[in-house]
Amino acid sequence: MYFLTLSPKQAGILFPLILSLSANALSIDNQRRAFGCDGDDEGSELPNLDGPTSDKSAGIGVEFEAGTVRFSSTIKNGCSKEDTDASKGKLVNNRQGTNWKLTADTLGDKDLLDAEYILDGTQIKIGAGTAKEAAAAVANDFVSPTRRRSGHAIILNLQITWNPSADMKDPNVAVDQSKCNPWKITQPETGGGAANIGWAPQVTAPLPLEAISDLFSYIVTKSSSNNQAPILLPSRNPSNQMVYVTKEFFQSKPNGISSDSVKADVLGFFSLVISYAKAAKTEMEDESPKELSSIMPRTDFTNIFKQVKQAVPGTLYDIVKILACYKNNGKNVE
Repeated sequence: MYFLTLSPKQAGILFPLILSLSANALSIDNQRRAFGCDGDDEGSELPNLDGPTSDKSAGIGVEFEAGTVRFSSTIKNGCSKEDTDASKGKLVNNRQGTNWKLTADTLGDKDLLDAEYILDGTQIKIGAGTAKEAAAAVANDFVSPTRRRSGHAIILNLQITWNPSADMKDPNVAVDQSKCNPWKITQPETGGGAANIGWAPQVTAPLPLEAISDLFSYIVTKSSSNNQAPILLPSRNPSNQMVYVTKEFFQSKPNGISSDSVKADVLGFFSLVISYAKAAKTEMEDESPKELSSIMPRTDFTNIFKQVKQAVPGTLYDIVKILACYKNNGKNVE
């Protein structure tokens, strides 16, 4: 599952990553995961370090993408679309460490890549503290903090470790296994602004549908069952295509499901379905589903539905067309 932000400068790549997700809530049996990576068919949307951990325990993968750090191939006639796409997820300039690496990402065009740091979701496990360590290493790879004492105060300075720009002494980079090497940094055009580059985070983690319901609750009402803000989610509001389905949506008992009997996992499932159904009319041609919501399933809806099917009698469409008539403004359902 993805957590997405439309405000890249909110990304905290310059600081150690803090996780607010409960390890106990996420360490669940693989069959109960709504957002496991097994059977993913997202194609090029799937990061190469985004699969399950070796023992299938709950892991977490993070991508920090910078669309403002871009590379173009220097080979004659440019790099073909096929060879450009083949560079996705490949190591850049051998910049890597424990559970992290700098990779190239595609932008949909030939001969054009951008930079993306990846925290290895196949190795990082929820609650182990290794995500924080990897994020701190990434921060130090890009901007290294130094401290000095001035009297009783400690002054924090940021030393630029890697300052990519088109006008740097050697703007060329090597993308592992690329047929189009060397690539050249074309953006930013001038150096000195590395510390101000915005990095857009995408987080992949296995979550039960009950947790999805809780996340939608926080996004829309600013409250959750454990009163903790999921800090990896951006600030959104109901008008931004996120529909939090509550028990009140079932007051007319669609297909016999009453507001008293409906459970949190079913609410989480229909929050996803209704959100995507209502947002679909705004989707542009060739637009990624990522743009429709801050939460994107990495498991197809058929397999997600199997987890609540016993609690959802009758035809799914008959329920959806009724739930779609309700609105939740964060305070009232009408």
